[in-house]
Amino acid sequence: MPTASPPVLFWLRSERDHTAVAAADHARVAGLTAAAADLGLDLRTATIDDVVVTQVGEAAIVRVRGDRVDPRDTFFHTDSLGRPAQAPDTWRVLSTIGILEAAKFMVTVPAVHSITWTDTIVSLLRFDLGEVRTLPSVRLCTREIEVHRDRLRVADWGLEFPVVVRPAVRRPGDRVFIAESERRLTTLLQLVGASELTVLVQPWLGEHVVEHVVVCIDGEPTGLEGALAERLSGPASSVATALGLAYVRVGFVQDADRFWLSHVDCTGFAPDLDADAVRVQLAAYREAFHRFRAAGDAVSASAHGGEA
Repeated sequence: MPTASPPVLFWLRSERDHTAVAAADHARVAGLTAAAADLGLDLRTATIDDVVVTQVGEAAIVRVRGDRVDPRDTFFHTDSLGRPAQAPDTWRVLSTIGILEAAKFMVTVPAVHSITWTDTIVSLLRFDLGEVRTLPSVRLCTREIEVHRDRLRVADWGLEFPVVVRPAVRRPGDRVFIAESERRLTTLLQLVGASELTVLVQPWLGEHVVEHVVVCIDGEPTGLEGALAERLSGPASSVATALGLAYVRVGFVQDADRFWLSHVDCTGFAPDLDADAVRVQLAAYREAFHRFRAAGDAVSASAHGGEA
């Protein structure tokens, strides 16, 4: 009896991202592919340009590199839009994610999440987690920052020096900068303004702050023990459940016995994840796809009077 082929997971990116990864990170792609194979997934890379969609009545035929794919055995890892990309790349990726969803394919990060949860301040505004507060933050779009210099007064924002300046969209390897004075803050904003970067200005909590990242699978926190589990399990679960995704990373900062929500990450294969973390993420996507396929089979059987 022939063995069923493993589900195919296409890692979908812009052509620009694909070229950069293929050239500079081939070992990482190979490692992801091997980890996926161990979990019973066939991981392949693809670009937006590889996807061709044909409308036939109310149905869709989707081909990747010329081969027709089926929602029953293929799904897409779609990532968030927080990575550096030119505007045309961003909108091509976003529209393709929306099209795949309309064509009844499972995607790991739906289009609405790619937009809404990319900017850190969204999660800081969205959640009331009781004792775990959210970091007070001021979001600044730095284009033409010199024109609006008279508006850049920390006292008006309810903050005091020193403050931290960080990109509003978090990415592994990003640096944060400390401004001890108005002059230093102005200098930093002028520098980031050259690239029209959107930033968050936040209170500096000191050198002894500890960062915690809680991985949630289907809304359930993993890896927490003892006092951390008591303090962070509930808040992390509240955030992850609200997103409704198979895999979410929720970030907190701790200063002594105080905790703050710092960010929410529903993005893709972050380059700072180790092999075990990648396997956890892939396994979460695999189980989500099994549920997605089973739900589709149930709907199909119901539509045909109970016949599979």
